[in-house]
Amino acid sequence: MPVQYTIAGAGAESIAANVEEAISGGALAPGDALPPIRELAGRLGVNANTVAAAYRLLRERGAVETAGRRGTRVRGRPATTPRSLLGLDVPAGVRDLSTGNPDP
Repeated sequence: MPVQYTIAGAGAESIAANVEEAISGGALAPGDALPPIRELAGRLGVNANTVAAAYRLLRERGAVETAGRRGTRVRGRPATTPRSLLGLDVPAGVRDLSTGNPDP
């Protein structure tokens, strides 16, 4: 399996939150594949419908994208990716408000 991060959780919301934390923290990078639903369900000891619901939550939140039988991957620019990891430059003379703390 290409994913190095070990996904955890017992319910759909906790699984989705765990994946979002991994994306935000950089443990899962854009383009990384998530494990197939049945495989992850077996590892976590939950019903496959629970993992499917978690993946649906992640898709609705803009964190992942699915391509049918090709699997689920972290989006190229997921909504949970911090600006610093996206590599976006702030033009000279512009205040960076993305962190919530403008530089006076």
